[in-house]
Amino acid sequence: MGRAVDLLRLIASSPSQHLRLIDLAQRADMEKSTAHRLLQRLVSERMLVRVPGQRGYRLWPLIYELGLCALPENNLRETSHPHLRRLAEQTGDMAFLVVRSGFETVCLDRIAGNFPIQTLTSGVGDRHPLGIGVGGLAILSAMSDAEVDIALDAIQDKLTRYPNFSAASLRASIHRTREAGYALDDGVAAAGVSAIGMDIKQPGGMPAAAVFITTISQRMDPARRAVLGKYLSACIHGVQADMARLNRYCADPPRSR
Repeated sequence: MGRAVDLLRLIASSPSQHLRLIDLAQRADMEKSTAHRLLQRLVSERMLVRVPGQRGYRLWPLIYELGLCALPENNLRETSHPHLRRLAEQTGDMAFLVVRSGFETVCLDRIAGNFPIQTLTSGVGDRHPLGIGVGGLAILSAMSDAEVDIALDAIQDKLTRYPNFSAASLRASIHRTREAGYALDDGVAAAGVSAIGMDIKQPGGMPAAAVFITTISQRMDPARRAVLGKYLSACIHGVQADMARLNRYCADPPRSR
């Protein structure tokens, strides 16, 4: 166990996080066969992934999922909840929080606004493949092209359950999302319902979650979309700032005198 943790530390501390087997074995002072066996186990447990087209390794989803749950006070739902509530109050519409879990998203929280018609597109605990729904699309679009390729390959079989989506349509949506700065669904996932979302990044820059707003399509004209985008951006910045403060506190807690 200790040797596996040593390998994780080496990869995490590398500026590129793309260390090769030979590099890791030398730096960890272990036989290549031992390092290879440990690395394969870490890959199978989703803690590491091989970099496509290269021989290096980098951290992968389970590490970030564990990081989100490492301390009760650093729980993403608790940190995001007041910001999500403010977003629902400001917009009057439904506000959702989803977190990445491997190649899926899981809904952690939802709060209704005060507009008479609320669009309950997801329930807490609902799971969908990455890219299905604006939350998953926002997360997928914030990933590197190599990571997108891996994710789309992993969810290929699951897309058959979603007739309005395909790997090609998701790639087109990723391109539009990156250009716009937000993910948008204008009635594709649910007729008459529009949604706008943005990703939440971990302090290290990894897209770990997303917040999105859903409403009836009549309330998502271009002018209002711009307003919702500003509220959404402020919500995301607030969540990320609180996460960064909590991380700094956990790294250097105040000392009692």
